[in-house]
Amino acid sequence: MGVVHKLKPEVIKFIVENKQNDPSLSCRALTQLVFDKLQIKLSKSSANAIIKENNLSMPIGRRQKHKKKKFNMPILPVIEGTKAITLVAGEGKVKAESASEEKRIKEAEEWAMKLQIDERAKAEERLRLQKQKSENEDIKKKAEEAELRFLMEEAAKLNAQKEAEKLAEAKAAEEVQRKAEQERLAKLAAEEAEKLAEAKAAEEAEKLAEAKAAEEVQRKAEQERLANVSEDDAREPDEENAAQEAALRAEKERWARLAEEELKARQKQEKEEVVLKKEDFAPSGQFSQNKLCSGLIFFKALDCLMGCSKEINAAICKELGQPPDDFLNLTETLIFRSLFDNDNIPEFWGLIAKPYPREKLDNYSAQVRQIKNIQPDIVKIISAAFTEARGAKVHLADGDIINLDGQLHSTWPTENIPYDFSSSIYELKNNLNKYFTLGQPLVLFSAGGYDIPSKDFFGLLLNGSSAGKCPANVTLFGNNLEELQSMPLNDRKKLSLIFGLWPWQFTSSRKVKKIGDFELKHIEAINQDLYLAEVEIDLLRAALNQSITLKGCAVKTAQAEKIRMVILSSDPQPLDLAQLAEAYLGCWPNFEEAFHDFSRKIELFAYNNNTQKFFPKDSFEAKLMEPGVELEKIFVTYIKMLETYLRWHFFPAEYREKDNLATSDLFYGLPLKLEVGQSGVVVKVEVAKEYQFLKDLEYLICRLNERQIRLTNSRRLCFENAFK
Repeated sequence: MGVVHKLKPEVIKFIVENKQNDPSLSCRALTQLVFDKLQIKLSKSSANAIIKENNLSMPIGRRQKHKKKKFNMPILPVIEGTKAITLVAGEGKVKAESASEEKRIKEAEEWAMKLQIDERAKAEERLRLQKQKSENEDIKKKAEEAELRFLMEEAAKLNAQKEAEKLAEAKAAEEVQRKAEQERLAKLAAEEAEKLAEAKAAEEAEKLAEAKAAEEVQRKAEQERLANVSEDDAREPDEENAAQEAALRAEKERWARLAEEELKARQKQEKEEVVLKKEDFAPSGQFSQNKLCSGLIFFKALDCLMGCSKEINAAICKELGQPPDDFLNLTETLIFRSLFDNDNIPEFWGLIAKPYPREKLDNYSAQVRQIKNIQPDIVKIISAAFTEARGAKVHLADGDIINLDGQLHSTWPTENIPYDFSSSIYELKNNLNKYFTLGQPLVLFSAGGYDIPSKDFFGLLLNGSSAGKCPANVTLFGNNLEELQSMPLNDRKKLSLIFGLWPWQFTSSRKVKKIGDFELKHIEAINQDLYLAEVEIDLLRAALNQSITLKGCAVKTAQAEKIRMVILSSDPQPLDLAQLAEAYLGCWPNFEEAFHDFSRKIELFAYNNNTQKFFPKDSFEAKLMEPGVELEKIFVTYIKMLETYLRWHFFPAEYREKDNLATSDLFYGLPLKLEVGQSGVVVKVEVAKEYQFLKDLEYLICRLNERQIRLTNSRRLCFENAFK
């Protein structure tokens, strides 16, 4: 018997089991099977030794082949005895007997064939019945599984419905409490205004009483003086004295009447001022009453993103030698005044939150027109404001370059950034300054890449927070990839990154290490309750042979549903779950709708890269640069540019080709209300649920809310629908 060397027990076990299961396997077949399954080369002698050692060898000699099972032949008649055949005399008799024998053999063969056919038919019938029985069992099993799945879905729907009802009841109770608080604050404001007005009235009445007392003392003194006049004076005609006394009384009555009218006018004015202040700011710092506003606040919002009014005001105040903060509201009124006639100009006060008399506006307009060469400066400011930045190149300290689009959706190869993701230079610079200079986390809509993380995105994750590889400077570039501006980052602070990861993303390049329990949290940024759970994920990029561990939160809108998205942070010590969700959803509040729009614009860019058009700034600049153009005409052209830019970047794509007047009739005339709080202003667009263009209006609101619009007082401006 041979000796087996250097074979693992599992190999010996594999050979023994296969030989036991199939004794007919030869040594050659076993060696091939070992190589196919275990990738181990084994000699036939080693295999034979293992077989003999385990007493599995086959007997020596040829193996008897299994013969096919034959059907039972019918019993043929036996020929008794042996008859001699005489060739000459009995030839005819032999032929007859031979024919009879052949007939019996033929009949026997036919009977045997018939039996064989019957046996085959019975076997096929048995197979058919077995197959039908198996199919019936499969159908029954699938029906039971479908019924179980249906019951589980119904139970999940019922649980979700109960959760929704609980949330609705909680929100209704909260709304009732909020309204009660608003009514209480409004009542307190009215009482305070009334008390203040009464105090003013009492003070004025006291002053008037003192004035009347002084006049009475003066009158008595005059009477005494007249009584002590000389006798000669006393002899003067009575008519003259009566006339003087009547004139004196009339003069005193006139002055008293004027004082009373002035007091009433002052009291009325002070009361109106107090009511205006109480309407604007209740004791809690929030508006206690809604303020009506024109739909043209969409233009005001876009102007805040462009920074145009702020720059124009700075240029004007520099020439006038005045502080810019004191004149910004006046400058905004001057710019937007052409939108309103003299009868409707009060609608504008909702845009700037401060009314001005027409005389003051006219005087300020005259002052601005007298400034030498102010028109060319304003034209330059407007032209620069509408220069689009397609993206930014982030230069890391080690020489690597990361490309971001203008609206900070994600990282990209430069040539793949869609034109629809561009923004104004003013907006992009403000965002980059916030993230790269002030040290706030950079919030991207989505991680770059689909099946695996993109090289740029993974490089930003690895190097952005490294001490020696943090961002050194940023370069802004335009739609034709031309460089626009460069921003040095002298502090070179580490960059913290927050981004969204979708459930289908990086499935082969991620490893979920931890998912905690989901808890219901209120997200103030979107005024919504969400279920959040702590997660920890390893991201791997095989091409770089590098990995990184990230922490964050998984997001659900209902307890029973699947995870909708994951928000991750590159900071080793990230914010808590609610703060992390606030940071991301404050920038991307409608994340699922935003993803559909994100994907659609990428697809549109991929198909129309060579034919896609840019914002038509040149056609407007020709009007702005006409010789002798007046200031009012410049502002009218600026407002038209705002309206076109709004249709170009914030409405659905088909509105680019629509007429200005058509869009104005559909959207800019809608009634709105402002709700102002300590941290922000909410613009509620009042429309009916059956409004024909509701879907387009919701699209506009979603795009505006993604841009983090800030008013001059740093309050955030948000939009939402308020159904009538």
